[in-house]
Amino acid sequence: SHHLSVHVMGRSLMARLLRGSVGALDTSSRIELDTSNVACLPQPRRMRWQEYADSCLPLVLLVLLCLTQAYVYRLRRAIAAFYFPKREKRRVLYFYNKLLRQRQSFVQRQRKLVAQRARQHPGLGLSLLEWCCRCWPRLRCWLRRSCTVCGTPRTPQDWVCPTPTCSAPYCRPCW
Repeated sequence: SHHLSVHVMGRSLMARLLRGSVGALDTSSRIELDTSNVACLPQPRRMRWQEYADSCLPLVLLVLLCLTQAYVYRLRRAIAAFYFPKREKRRVLYFYNKLLRQRQSFVQRQRKLVAQRARQHPGLGLSLLEWCCRCWPRLRCWLRRSCTVCGTPRTPQDWVCPTPTCSAPYCRPCW
């Protein structure tokens, strides 16, 4: 409900003029207004199988495209190899040589690592423990050694370098 009232005090000409013109603004009204958006809302209904298929089909196609992308790239390479055999041969040779270089650098890196670990001074405590293990072989269970290359714990099948000054342990795959 709304209630608007204007009170003008005084007896002058201006006060009487304002009371006459603003007096028409004194109103009181009561409005009951119920609003609802039910008429604007869509009426819910069950989806048909066709609508389910229409909404799920693009997702299924995207998943299939993601899964087949690698095979499409392989097929593209095979088609290009059919039309350009010389270029395919150069590509294969490039990757073959790159793989050989990577293997060679891996072997060189592992050799440097083994040499570095063999030169590394083990420290007073470890060398004392090794000396005790040489004197009393039963104490070897206290000395936990690992492969010099990959670092896996020592097993009975491990190899020990036969050089007397080295005695670095190696696991069977690294030996």
